[in-house]
Amino acid sequence: MVFYPLHIHASIIILLAKKCSKLVGMIEAKFSLGLPDDARMIRQKVFVKEQGYQHEFVGDDGPCWCLLLYYNKLPIATGRLSEIDPEVYRIGRVAVLKEYREKKIGTYVLKFLEVKIKTLGGHKAILHAQLEKKGFYEKCGYQVCPEGEIDFDEGHPHIMMQKELKKNNTGRKRFYY
Repeated sequence: MVFYPLHIHASIIILLAKKCSKLVGMIEAKFSLGLPDDARMIRQKVFVKEQGYQHEFVGDDGPCWCLLLYYNKLPIATGRLSEIDPEVYRIGRVAVLKEYREKKIGTYVLKFLEVKIKTLGGHKAILHAQLEKKGFYEKCGYQVCPEGEIDFDEGHPHIMMQKELKKNNTGRKRFYY
């Protein structure tokens, strides 16, 4: 089942099932500073159990914003945002629980993080993408950085990507947060 946004208001997305007019559920976005337990749980399931990372929680959750998406009050996805400088922010640790993948939830995570970057005064997002997820990020408007060489994080190939965040994206669906 693919979800499509019907309405976004105060960080809540009301979703409809494809080719259906019935309400399926609601997704709520919550930002916090640091690493909430729900985000830790999602990252544990996705990065440690599914993907085999051993050092997921070693010292890189310093001062950062953490986004959690809840579907009908259950945590389903997370992402992190760190300031590189006042105009550039790094997105990281984007994770969606397995049962909620292929429903555009990852895209919602990125959209919420990008809006947060803009509200903080930033205009550029960078991220260290798993190479197998590069196509997903490209569909969301990210490009490989000019100096973007493949490197490895615990044996998993990654590449640096970036996106310039515009004030008004004309010709695209508008998301309000």
